[in-house]
Amino acid sequence: MAIKTLCEAGLKVCALNAGRQLDPAKDFRHHRLPYDMKFRGFDSPERRAQSVGYMDSEYVAPDAWEHEIAYATAEGTRWTWPRSNAVGGKTNFWGRSAARMAEIDFKAASRDGFDVDWPISYDEIAPYYTRVEEMIGVASTIQNRTSNPDGRYLPPISFRCLDHIIEAGAKKSGIPYLPDRIAQLTKEHQGHPPCHYCGNCTEGCDVGAFFSSPYFLLPTAHATGNLELRTNAVAREILVDSDGRAKGVAYIDRTNRAEREVYAKAVVVAASCATTAQIMLNSKSRHWPSGIANSSGQLGRNLCDHLYGTSGYGYLPQLLGQPSFPDNVSTATVAWLPRWQNLDNPKQEKFIRGYSFYPGGGCDVFPSYYDDIEGFGASYRAEIKRRYPTPVSFTVQAPSQRSDQNFVDIDPIKKDVFGNPQVRFHFAWDENTMKMWEHSVQVCKELFHNMGGVYQGHGEPESPGWSLHETGTCRMGNDPQHFVTNRFGQTHDVPNLYACDASVLLNCTDKTTTLSVLAFSLRTSEYIVNQFKAGSQTSTVPSRG
Repeated sequence: MAIKTLCEAGLKVCALNAGRQLDPAKDFRHHRLPYDMKFRGFDSPERRAQSVGYMDSEYVAPDAWEHEIAYATAEGTRWTWPRSNAVGGKTNFWGRSAARMAEIDFKAASRDGFDVDWPISYDEIAPYYTRVEEMIGVASTIQNRTSNPDGRYLPPISFRCLDHIIEAGAKKSGIPYLPDRIAQLTKEHQGHPPCHYCGNCTEGCDVGAFFSSPYFLLPTAHATGNLELRTNAVAREILVDSDGRAKGVAYIDRTNRAEREVYAKAVVVAASCATTAQIMLNSKSRHWPSGIANSSGQLGRNLCDHLYGTSGYGYLPQLLGQPSFPDNVSTATVAWLPRWQNLDNPKQEKFIRGYSFYPGGGCDVFPSYYDDIEGFGASYRAEIKRRYPTPVSFTVQAPSQRSDQNFVDIDPIKKDVFGNPQVRFHFAWDENTMKMWEHSVQVCKELFHNMGGVYQGHGEPESPGWSLHETGTCRMGNDPQHFVTNRFGQTHDVPNLYACDASVLLNCTDKTTTLSVLAFSLRTSEYIVNQFKAGSQTSTVPSRG
């Protein structure tokens, strides 16, 4: 978003990307089914042994996900970090849920007394949400809910049979069951074709029918003639001038390990929450002995994440033996159960704030219940077919809150293959988040009962980091003594250094982060343009001679 906005404003932009440009025609699944591949889509045992979380499969190129750049964890910390450093990053493979944050999120501290309010109101950011929705295309409906404000939407993806059954059960429980806000095109939009519902979107779309930076933002930036995109450029540190202002970036060319520098009047860091903090913490100088723009000591602190986990799974006996339909039309979130907790009374539950659910189920490529069935041969296949439409599960999205114990720093010993000191994670789920998890498990049991389903159990919380929704390492706020950036993503200490990713967000909410990252980045980028117009970006670009 920053690249597009700055280029369109007439600024010359040199963008550094740590990976290569992907070619959808060669690097994505291209409608292949599991039986078309040697390892039935799971990839070789050798590659699976090197995989982090869910990231590797035969559906995408081997280097679409990051394997070379290592990270560290503190003693007692589990952190699963499935990164994509290809151009466009995780937007090539994301889940596409794109709901707005709300005033109830930005002013949560005033309601429940925990932490601080955001330095911005919903009314201030709402126009940017609208512009982003119109730019990328979000399918949903008007829902009139306090926790998830309405926006500008394309028609929603139609409910499946299982959705109508779950919806009826949720209504009995007093829980909303609604079309998700999903950045997946249900009609032609801005020159992009609608989704043709081939499934498995999270392995990349070869026609650009859901939002990703390479399809929706970068072509516009390239068309201006103002963009120089340097791929396979692993940022090491931000360079500073004699006054401690940002003057450029030192990086390593991962193709030949050459060390290079690029200079600029302003620097925007948008490397993802943890990597942005890593780059800034590694940017030490006589001006910034603990990392650039870190006079507050808050750089890398306040790490938050979403707890994901299967809160309940089972099946719908009503659908046994029914005809099969392609229920995996988007492999993600046709529907959602948005936050319903603590809306009228901030202390209604045993936890503060709230969580949401994403339901899944029905006919999928692979029958998850295969090992629940006895026998083999014709009778086994017949039972697989009979149960095919019936599975249902619920994935919880529960936000953690800031804690002094959750942060990233730089490992004092370990370095990655490029010689950069590794980022190190310190993290554990807080008590409030675990109370949400426990609540969600009980809710799922009630849901299965009310929808006439058979409850079979629940999973356990995924490892921290699994969601890739981390926030908070460069939190924005008005007080330079307690926040790294101001309300525009501009660092308090270094006026020509900005952050344009989830690092500036104060915490996770019950919504995903991507739409908010885009909206806040658009706002920050236009602020940068205005700073240039006012002559405020005054760092001298060193001579290249």
